[in-house]
Amino acid sequence: MDYNYLVPANSKKQGLIFGFLMPIDLTILSIGVGVSFLLFMIFRSTSLVMSLLEVFPAFVVAFLVFPIPNYHNSRIFIREMYRFYFVNRRKYMWRGWCYKYEQSDDK
Repeated sequence: MDYNYLVPANSKKQGLIFGFLMPIDLTILSIGVGVSFLLFMIFRSTSLVMSLLEVFPAFVVAFLVFPIPNYHNSRIFIREMYRFYFVNRRKYMWRGWCYKYEQSDDK
């Protein structure tokens, strides 16, 4: 028997919480929202600046777990960008489609 199945594009979302959160993302989100909630309970917000500072942890973690295309979320994108530029620095040689090279790119 030949078992060739067409897998739907959204099949990976079935293993995620709410369709876009991994367990670590949900943990990060709940900690950030919890910290913001505690700040609202501890400090009396009398100004707009104080209210924004209290809600800032929730905004930061919401930005980190926000889904973006080609990556799982912003946190994964930032991690991959850090790894590319600072951890696994690679040198890619690009020669193009030219028939004759005027100068050497092998520096």
